[in-house]
Amino acid sequence: MKVNKIIGECLIKMGEADFASKTSYTDTEQKLIDALLAALNIAYREVVCEYLPLVHTETILFKDGEYNVGSLEKKIIYPIKVKKGDAVVAFKAYADRIVAAAEGCATLEYAYMPEELKLTDDIENLRLTQSALSDGALGEYYFANKVFDLAKSFDSSFREKLGFLRYKGRRLMLKERRWQV
Repeated sequence: MKVNKIIGECLIKMGEADFASKTSYTDTEQKLIDALLAALNIAYREVVCEYLPLVHTETILFKDGEYNVGSLEKKIIYPIKVKKGDAVVAFKAYADRIVAAAEGCATLEYAYMPEELKLTDDIENLRLTQSALSDGALGEYYFANKVFDLAKSFDSSFREKLGFLRYKGRRLMLKERRWQV
């Protein structure tokens, strides 16, 4: 899904005309686009960190049982799995390195932080909906502008939609309990 379509939906929900697809903007339009884009980046990063992580697999080289995570292709949030051949290897993660009982080449699967979104980008997480991201962006936008009632409304809608996506469309049902006297 395109970022400019999400910004366009934000504009429509705000009661504005959808000018996100234009090639040039006035100063006020540019300020609004920049503010909405910054809010969308905050909401998207929260989704990636808390709800629906982006996962990348990379071949790495352990030296003395350690690997410096600063040389990975993408910005790591947390490691998921280390494999040496077909065997999964136990590891310990630190802020700057991963320590494992492995030597030589191994495969690291990790969640990563995406680059900052631009207006012309595509969002790569296919489970997200345009409506959920626009609600999250508007929640952040209105919070930054101190319109707390609208911020709360859009934020609760955003979290409800993400909860639905997180559990793959199933409603989370808790077993009913009895109070014991």
